[in-house]
Amino acid sequence: MARDTSNTASDRSIQNKIRSLIQLLSHRNGPLRNWRYFPSKLLRRKLRSDSAEMRAYAAEGLGNVGDAHAVVPLIEALSDNNITVRRFAISALGRLRDSRAIDGLIPFLDDDEPDMRCAAVVALGELGLTEGRIANPPMQVIEALVSSVTDSDRSVCSAAVVALGRIGNPQAISALNALEQTTESEWIRRYISEALHQINEQNE
Repeated sequence: MARDTSNTASDRSIQNKIRSLIQLLSHRNGPLRNWRYFPSKLLRRKLRSDSAEMRAYAAEGLGNVGDAHAVVPLIEALSDNNITVRRFAISALGRLRDSRAIDGLIPFLDDDEPDMRCAAVVALGELGLTEGRIANPPMQVIEALVSSVTDSDRSVCSAAVVALGRIGNPQAISALNALEQTTESEWIRRYISEALHQINEQNE
């Protein structure tokens, strides 16, 4: 009798494992229906590597794979002790265009390193390219980018202007006009002119 009970329990365990496997395989984000599943899982594991170089490559790869499961691990990587890992995580989050990353990216606009500020601006610009962004603007993103058009570094300023033009929300017009009047850079004026044209074109 004890043996029969043991066999029944074993059968149930096998059935439960089979059921779990079927659920995993049939899930819309599972390995059969989502080609990103396996590379994303591998790269997320590498993101916890002891090697900073490996973590950086993993962050970059996750941005290229484009799996939504990577968003949270990449947000956590924003606090990595290695600057290269943080920069790659910022860029990857921009490519994923998931609004969960906004709060984690905005503080980098005050980073001491211009490269980090520029990466954050570019990433936020990507996050601002949501459907319906004209009627329902991602205000956090627009306000953050508007604040960056006056950045002391020209590459950061230029990136913010370009991003605002791509997003196309008219709330950026006054800040761009004000910058056009004060900047001494001919290149930035060209970026502003193009951005204003893009905004007007998207709101006709």
